[in-house]
Amino acid sequence: MIGKTLLHYKITELLGKGGMGEVYRARDQQLDRDVALKLLPKTDSDDAQRVRRFEREAKVLASLEHPNIATVYGLHDDGGVRFIAMELISGSTIATEVAGQGLDLDRLLEIGIPLAEAVAFAHGRGVIHRDLKPANVMSDASGRIQVLDFGLAALRQEPSAADPDLPRETLTTAGEIKGTVPYMAPEQLEGRTVDERADVFSIGVILHELATGQRPFVADSTAGVVSAILRDTPTPLRELRPDLPGDLARVIRRCLEKQVDQRMQTARDVYNELEDIRNGIRTDEATSSPAPEEGPGSPVERRMTITTEHVRKLSKQIPRMVGDSMSYLDNERRSDVLIICMHGIGADQRDFEDVLRQTSYRAVALSLYGFGPVARMRPSLSYADHNRLAGFLIEAIRQELSPQTLVMVGHSSGADQLLEVIASPLGERLEPDGVVLLGPSVVPGEGRMSAPYSRMTVDPDGIFKTLRTMSGYAENLTEWLIM
Repeated sequence: MIGKTLLHYKITELLGKGGMGEVYRARDQQLDRDVALKLLPKTDSDDAQRVRRFEREAKVLASLEHPNIATVYGLHDDGGVRFIAMELISGSTIATEVAGQGLDLDRLLEIGIPLAEAVAFAHGRGVIHRDLKPANVMSDASGRIQVLDFGLAALRQEPSAADPDLPRETLTTAGEIKGTVPYMAPEQLEGRTVDERADVFSIGVILHELATGQRPFVADSTAGVVSAILRDTPTPLRELRPDLPGDLARVIRRCLEKQVDQRMQTARDVYNELEDIRNGIRTDEATSSPAPEEGPGSPVERRMTITTEHVRKLSKQIPRMVGDSMSYLDNERRSDVLIICMHGIGADQRDFEDVLRQTSYRAVALSLYGFGPVARMRPSLSYADHNRLAGFLIEAIRQELSPQTLVMVGHSSGADQLLEVIASPLGERLEPDGVVLLGPSVVPGEGRMSAPYSRMTVDPDGIFKTLRTMSGYAENLTEWLIM
């Protein structure tokens, strides 16, 4: 095709080719500018479905006027050669940047924020990309990020009045598998109906790859990759890149949740989270000697939904518990140290509210199931089942926040319960750096408590040592954590 002319476009260079077509650089001889031409392969010209998909891509792209999505100039047919004329992006795909140990945080956010923004914009127009991957994201000569190749895009909703000609393909129906395997969400791989959250999963894979230089799910074969996506838990980001902030690890982990309802729900949420991380960095850089965050702001109440899997692990299974929730308070401080506070039976998270408000560390306070401030029901559960549920909540919080240092605080009977949780198989996954016990009846270094106690590591920053020293002479709980 090099040297040939289609209408008023003279083809000068092959830029790339793939299953969805060939892309050429061409000279627009009418407007005297370089453009990109995407040609439908001749072998597909008689395939009605391929032709419809090609035309749909052009019309979908034309409906998305956004600085991070390539502009379409026209859909043409010259003697049976169908092609899309679009903006030429001079640059390279971000796949060329994914190597080694991963990108520094600034560059990662320079890519991740506009990527999430462009996808969020497309979702707002009812368009699901379904094939997000580094090869479909370009960085131009100025560093501007461009999302490409909407050839597998689907429309989630009916065309709006403003786009009456926009062809509609509904959400992927059961049995269809479309996309690129290493970046596909579990529901895509299983051929289930998908929505925008499949793109959120793909964004998570891309962010993980940008951060670490490797995909979160790897194997020696395509079948192995599929199995890994469906079953395996990726290595925590902070184990691979301890220099990156815990908030970024939390965002990526939530994007990669296998259960759709537990995943980050929208690309707009991903965008907002990444912007918060960048703004936090800018704040730190603008402050010559940053101080711990302080202030009277009230901690925020958060909840964990109880699932069928949680209930199945209890000795007494109560089906009506499914869908209910456990609450906890979160002071939302920016810190690599996480303090998890737990009171005993008969009290709730509000006993720790002053502590959470005044400490400079990230701190949360739990209530046992059924003992929260606005508990919907309080079923009769054994002491062991209360501990199991508390353990599920603690594990969920640790996974979400990905702290570098975890200190668990137990007060009164909550101290005993924390030790029970740590001594359980779940405790091996929690791996706390230390436990501060205020008024326990169980001696932590004796009997079945000796093993988990011995697993605790020495904190290189002396945080745990400082906290333990405080507990020795503080007169009350609030004084202990704010001294």
